[in-house]
Amino acid sequence: MTHSVQEAETPTDEELDAHILARLDLLGVDLSVLPEDDADAPADRRRILRSARQFLRSTPGAIADFEFDPAGPPPSMYPSEQFAWTRE
Repeated sequence: MTHSVQEAETPTDEELDAHILARLDLLGVDLSVLPEDDADAPADRRRILRSARQFLRSTPGAIADFEFDPAGPPPSMYPSEQFAWTRE
């Protein structure tokens, strides 16, 4: 049985944490060197994982819904004024 993205169950915090830690491990990032929970530290595992979970729960839908317009200006972080004529 196949499920659409909307029908899929929302992963738990623990499932997302396992996914995040596995992906970071593949990139060579080791969060175990950070304190677990330290408000005085610039970063700790709890805050990093919370932030990554928030990103994964909110951003992928926006990325999946993005529709590229091949006739429009190319995407760029700082659009040039040469494309000002395309603005409505």
